[in-house]
Amino acid sequence: MTILITGGLGYIGSHISKIANEKVVIIDNQSNSQLNYKKKLPNAEVFIEDLKYKNVCKIFKNYNIDTVIHLAGLKSVNDSIISPLEYYSNNIISSVELLQAMIKFKINKLIFSSSATVYGNKNKSPLKEDFLTQSINPYGHTKIIIEDIIQNCCASYSNFSAISLRYFNPIGAHSDGSLGDRPKGRPLNLMPLIVDSVFGKKLTVFGNDYPTADGTCLRDYIHVMDLAEAHLICLKNLNNIKYDTFNVGLGMGISVLELIKTFENANKVKVNFEFGERRLGDAAISYADTSKFKNRFNWSPKYNYKSMCRDSWSQNKNN
Repeated sequence: MTILITGGLGYIGSHISKIANEKVVIIDNQSNSQLNYKKKLPNAEVFIEDLKYKNVCKIFKNYNIDTVIHLAGLKSVNDSIISPLEYYSNNIISSVELLQAMIKFKINKLIFSSSATVYGNKNKSPLKEDFLTQSINPYGHTKIIIEDIIQNCCASYSNFSAISLRYFNPIGAHSDGSLGDRPKGRPLNLMPLIVDSVFGKKLTVFGNDYPTADGTCLRDYIHVMDLAEAHLICLKNLNNIKYDTFNVGLGMGISVLELIKTFENANKVKVNFEFGERRLGDAAISYADTSKFKNRFNWSPKYNYKSMCRDSWSQNKNN
């Protein structure tokens, strides 16, 4: 089997590529990645190109691709609010062009990188796959639209099958320290910001008056290695699925302050933080019901929150 990973040089894609037993081909324009892929992913075939129809067709023509893992796309919630047309144009059009190329070359298996943002902020946790989706920002809306487009393809093309994985906040790093969450520019995810705060940059915790035990937002996280493995499990089971969606998280919420405290205790460091105003649209509590994935594939995450914090720090302090 040969798999194409779009956005494969990013945080999640690089971890999938590293542990995949199959031959991996990557297309990534490095808009949010500074990975030294020749050193970190020496066995992957890499194309530094935009995700466009002609570029994907070129890959499909030259490689016997069996399955596509689609991770590429802009991913900042705040940026999507500032520049919604850029997000709709980039994320949706590139996905459509990928699907068009797949249909042309009769490549009928797809795993899509969706997000917990599709649940909006009104559904009550634990969040289940059969809840109605709702968008509270353009980024989340693009995920909903792409999920719908993929489901339509599965209904229209008899041999086409797909899984949409709804991620809940991946954190952590590969245990050997070679990979981690270090995007270009200022990081937006919580864990890189926590790490940076140890080195002197103050972390802002948005809101301390939510209806939670300590007043800070409660979220669900998953170790990136568990998430990478979840993709590989889906690869092995796509033949038995027409279309389905699965939550992938730890299934156990933790507040921002609890995560900070866990990070400090696991790594014997001090996090420099302050409280700020709430962010518009943030739900007080958001965590996954992961029973569907666990029951379907007889699988559970291996890593707990302490492991996530330890591996995140170990990777960053060494790099």
